[in-house]
Amino acid sequence: MGQYVTKLVQAVMRKGVRFAAARASRIEAGDGRVDTHIHALPPEYLAELNKAGGNPSGFPTPEWTPESCLESMSGIGTTLGILSVSTPGAAIAGTGPEARKMARSFNNYLAGLATDPKYNNAFGFFGVVPDFQDLEGVLDELDYLYTEQRLCNGVTIFTSYGGKLLGHADFKPVWERLQKYKALVFIHPTILDVTPKFIGGCLPQPILDYPLATTRTAVDLVVTGTVRDSPDVDFILSHAGGALPFVGTRAIGSLMMPEMASKFPVGILQAKRDVARFYYDIALSTTPAQLNALLDFTGGDASRVLFGSDYPYAPQVAIDHIVLEHTKFVKRDVRGPKVSADALRGNALALLNKHALERKFE
Repeated sequence: MGQYVTKLVQAVMRKGVRFAAARASRIEAGDGRVDTHIHALPPEYLAELNKAGGNPSGFPTPEWTPESCLESMSGIGTTLGILSVSTPGAAIAGTGPEARKMARSFNNYLAGLATDPKYNNAFGFFGVVPDFQDLEGVLDELDYLYTEQRLCNGVTIFTSYGGKLLGHADFKPVWERLQKYKALVFIHPTILDVTPKFIGGCLPQPILDYPLATTRTAVDLVVTGTVRDSPDVDFILSHAGGALPFVGTRAIGSLMMPEMASKFPVGILQAKRDVARFYYDIALSTTPAQLNALLDFTGGDASRVLFGSDYPYAPQVAIDHIVLEHTKFVKRDVRGPKVSADALRGNALALLNKHALERKFE
């Protein structure tokens, strides 16, 4: 009986949050949200994850179909979702020929969703590339995406590969190719090689470690000069930049110390300019503390802020809650209107259309 009551209360709470979020969405979404942090799980990917015994991050693998994705989008007033494949991506098949084939298969699958008339232009996508440890494979797939297929809206890359952060010298050829194509890069966190691997023995890394992975690689991109050397590349950081709004000033400020400044190719003024180039989605990051910290860190520049849901890894009840929190912030905070659904839609469309290959969004 007790379990029944608990489940009943949970169900009522879910419905209550869902109703409130849906009502808020109808009021606040305006012309419709644009979601730049929404995932797809192609059938081939689901099969590979199941074969591997699940996601190595320890996080459960959700079910996904285009129809379930559209249902979630509709429930919160989203009219355009830029799909991406989350970690481990094609690397679930390793770093060789099989992973290259998988990346190509994913890109063709995503392109099919983006161009299928039955989905009424509801989808765009960020292209998939192999693990950066396979440099030739990455460069070949970037060439395919940008010179042959020409349908992606940018590229998804993960925060590290083979224990190396994104600014590592080994990855310079990738950044040179991304610069050549003036690419939009969506940076998604992946597993941190830390001990113990799981907090408390079982807490999946996406819960806490992923935001830290984003923080580490964002700072790495700046202090290694990678951002500076990629002037035509734009960067989207997941989850409001992880801990960057809280510790970014501390990290960049360390360049005032001669002992630190002498070790890096950029000085503090360049680093500040480069940090100011990041964009941030607010997937799972809509509390007043998070949004105010982000706006403080960007110097009040709300044009860098984008909407994200993290569907389907974020369950629908969580998405409904973050939408409700976002709507409350917009209504109650003095800076709320700067990050309204319509404002974030405009930010996303401007960024996506800046990097458009063939298709522009309205």
